[in-house]
Amino acid sequence: MRVFHVITHFDVGGAERVAVNIAKSKTQGIEYHLVEVVRGEGEFSDAFIKELGESHIHYHRSCIKNNKVGIICFPFLFIYLALKWKPDVIHTHTEIPDLGIYLWHRMFRWLFPHIKYVRTIHNTELWNRWPGIGDRVERFFKLKHANIAISESTQTCYKNNYEESPPIIFNGLQKVLQKPFENIVKNKINILFAGRLEYQKGIDQLIAVITAFGNNAKYHFHVVGNGSMKEKVSQSLSVFDNVSLYDKIFGLNHYIGSFDYLFMPSNHEGLALMPIEASLAHTPSIINKCPGLKDTLPDYWPLKVENNNVDDFIKLILALEHNNHYKKYADMAYAFAKENFSIEKMQHDYENIYMRIV
Repeated sequence: MRVFHVITHFDVGGAERVAVNIAKSKTQGIEYHLVEVVRGEGEFSDAFIKELGESHIHYHRSCIKNNKVGIICFPFLFIYLALKWKPDVIHTHTEIPDLGIYLWHRMFRWLFPHIKYVRTIHNTELWNRWPGIGDRVERFFKLKHANIAISESTQTCYKNNYEESPPIIFNGLQKVLQKPFENIVKNKINILFAGRLEYQKGIDQLIAVITAFGNNAKYHFHVVGNGSMKEKVSQSLSVFDNVSLYDKIFGLNHYIGSFDYLFMPSNHEGLALMPIEASLAHTPSIINKCPGLKDTLPDYWPLKVENNNVDDFIKLILALEHNNHYKKYADMAYAFAKENFSIEKMQHDYENIYMRIV
């Protein structure tokens, strides 16, 4: 059986990580391929491709760097791959691959009547930029009975918007070897934020909370990310000497155990991978109790606030200085992540679907 995973690009990202983790399965009789719609470039892309090679996963690159042009041209790249390799299952991840495969199907479905489709829904909000196109794409995936949700939050939101309740397969991650991060500031509480600098990630709340602790000698904030709000973040936070700003940190999941806490004030998520990685590294997460983020930790998790309330975040972080339950929180988060988000369970559940539909 040949399974083709179609992802936006070979680069860092939650959906990309899920596709690779499924494809790392050693189950006999299944051959995995990864295909990008838009060409990824840089050290993260190079590392991504190296990982695919080391894991003996077939991969196929795009030559187009622009998202819209990449989507338009994708059907012609993929028809070549489909004729050469004859995939049994096409598995797509996020809107750009979803749309690319939809267009390919509209043009060439008569050549491949027996191909089956699986589609992972990674977000609670879909097609914000292209709602009309999104309605057509969703009709296609519903007709193919292809949808899989990654959390109760994505399942509920999809049902509310598209009147279908897809089954859930939680994303799975591996525990990775931890290394010391050289920029940790000794004798301070080191708090990490890592994510795209966009509204979804709660950047306004991030700025407000860190500003409240500006130049506070007891805390140091490490902000990692890039995006449309980068300039606002830089202008607001670079004035403080207890804030370090980074575009990217290569291999961040190997360093996350060096930080005392992860801070995620997201407004919404599909199923956030970063707090799961933090939990597996025994680093507790401070979160907004929002869809797709609250699912990553136990219901009784103490380090969370309602409605992204900035004042509540400030009170919670102030209390960390006198937190006598750190090990208890770290162990609690680790146990929850280990039980619910194992890579082996995710691989097993998806492969059961592949085998059932082919």
